[in-house]
Amino acid sequence: MHLDTVRRCWTRSSDHRSDSPQVILTGSDLDIAAVVAVARYNVSSFLTEDFQIRKKVDEAVAFVLAKSDGPGANMYGVNTGVGARGTITRTNQRTELQRTILKHLACGVLPSAIVPSHNPTFDPSTLVFPEAWIRAAILVRINALLRGHSGCRWELLHGLHQLLVNDIIPCVPLRQTISASGDLAPLGYIAATLSSEMHVRVWCGKGNERKQMPASQALALHGVQSLEYGPKEALAVVNGTAPSCAVAALAVHDSNILAIVAQVCTAMSVEALTGTPESFDSFMSDIARPHPGQIEVARNCRAMIKDSKLTRYHDESDPTQTLRQDRYSLRTSPQWIGPHLEELVTGMKTLETEMNSTTDNPIIDVQGDRTLHGGNFQATSVAMVMEKTRIALQHFGKIAYAQFTELNNTNMNRGLPPDLCAWEPSIDFGTKAMDVATAAYLSELSFVSNTVTNHVQSAEMHNQAINSLAMISARYTYTAIQCLQMIYANHIWALCQAVDLRVLTELFFAQMKIDIATSFRSSFPDEPEALVSELTRTVFNQARVSFGNTTHLDSKDRFTTLVRSLLAEVTAFLEDKPAPRIHFDIYIWQRNLAKTLLESFRVTRSDFYEHGTAAPLLGSTVSLYHFVRKTLQIPFRKGSTFDDEEIDAQVSRIYASFDSGDIVPVLLDVLASAQ
Repeated sequence: MHLDTVRRCWTRSSDHRSDSPQVILTGSDLDIAAVVAVARYNVSSFLTEDFQIRKKVDEAVAFVLAKSDGPGANMYGVNTGVGARGTITRTNQRTELQRTILKHLACGVLPSAIVPSHNPTFDPSTLVFPEAWIRAAILVRINALLRGHSGCRWELLHGLHQLLVNDIIPCVPLRQTISASGDLAPLGYIAATLSSEMHVRVWCGKGNERKQMPASQALALHGVQSLEYGPKEALAVVNGTAPSCAVAALAVHDSNILAIVAQVCTAMSVEALTGTPESFDSFMSDIARPHPGQIEVARNCRAMIKDSKLTRYHDESDPTQTLRQDRYSLRTSPQWIGPHLEELVTGMKTLETEMNSTTDNPIIDVQGDRTLHGGNFQATSVAMVMEKTRIALQHFGKIAYAQFTELNNTNMNRGLPPDLCAWEPSIDFGTKAMDVATAAYLSELSFVSNTVTNHVQSAEMHNQAINSLAMISARYTYTAIQCLQMIYANHIWALCQAVDLRVLTELFFAQMKIDIATSFRSSFPDEPEALVSELTRTVFNQARVSFGNTTHLDSKDRFTTLVRSLLAEVTAFLEDKPAPRIHFDIYIWQRNLAKTLLESFRVTRSDFYEHGTAAPLLGSTVSLYHFVRKTLQIPFRKGSTFDDEEIDAQVSRIYASFDSGDIVPVLLDVLASAQ
């Protein structure tokens, strides 16, 4: 369900980048994949050449001109004022009214007004929309106007499209819309870009030569004609939900990727913590509680760990498995993540419906010979998608941090060192500061995930008494995405470190068993092999427990303490076997074994530093592991003075892979077996 939807969207967006298929605007079939391709990757788009669509556009224009001309004409926004002023003003200056609509919307705060005579306390660029958001907004608005319900000339639609073709992107104030009568101000700046009478600044140029300039200069540079807005046209352009819908579409796309990350990191956490596949058993979800999202998460996790050598079912005879079941962050992950997959899929459908809808007012019904006054500009559908998406992001962040802290905590991580340090704990703090940073990211994520839509203020002479706040909600969703990407950058780094440490531990356990057996064979050369094997098995099991209980100690003290903890096991075993006991000096054995294990551990650790990899023991999460270790060139962190690079540079590369999209094919490859 969700995975298939995300895979199709990503594949289609990738295909658009090679112009196969092209992004052709028709007013009826724009999708999130196309919005992402155009907004982020500057993929070319094209206006439809369908004659019937152009005919509908032209007929709506003729309808407006006919109905708004002559004595007694009274069309809203053409012969009347707008909003609360629509009931008290009348005019026959139809063109001047459209100019006034654009001019009065140009009242936002822009960085161009900041005098560079002081050191600003914030980044002035944060006052404007990112360019990708505006590209997406222009695309979605053109698509809606193509439906022929708004009364805009084809020349105007062509002019707006030329902004995309030539990558002329207006600088639009970030905070000026309540998404009630649509996103009036953002669309006002977009519309004003084509007006020779407005003073809009735009981004123009390619690569390092891209810079801000007046819109008139950019239009002239690219041979784009400025326009005078005709009756209803300015109102039609500005009165719509395109900006909030566009930003929401980009946000849902990114959130879908993070929903995949939540599942991949959960599977890898099960491996790192030697968890059990039992939590994802098909009977649990498919039969016992068959919610679609829960079924999908369980199926995906089951597939990802199917071939893992690190997961295990509970074995009551194994003394290291005192925890009968995994903790909640692993065991209830299908129930925690699953519902949000269902909401995200529904959210995508809602937004794709919105971007192929008519969202201005009034709406022209040419066939019915009528003008309809309503509220399709009220972007509550978009706002609700964003509210639910942020809740999903917060839940993903919460489970990620729970898994992350379980990896770091020696009381919970089943034998891994504190804070995943690979060197001596007294001088290697590992992920200690990362834990604090991740807590900071989650705290901010949790704050911005609170609802926006219950903070509505009555605006515009009480005409806009209720308003969706969809754009504000979409903006905070992007803040939430940024925080969650930081959480996952840390989590993925930690998971790769953890599985490496787990494999290092398993390699040492294999050598430790040999060392214990050798120590007993040399102590009891005349005793039957069966006795030595039984004693080895008993002591080795206790040694594994003690190894997990001494992770906080430096190596020398650790193995002295570990072997000391074995004395009771050895003594108890030998009590019923008097003959060998007479010839066994337990204190010499203790001293020699501690020395041997210390040396073996140091050799195993040193070898792993040079050649070690967790890859052979991982399930399909190995693709993510290789991406981090090979593609991003982030090695196992050895601690002490062995590392050439700080952690910040490494987690920043993981974070950047979310923005670039480089990590997405890797994640989909991890889940390929789940299809």
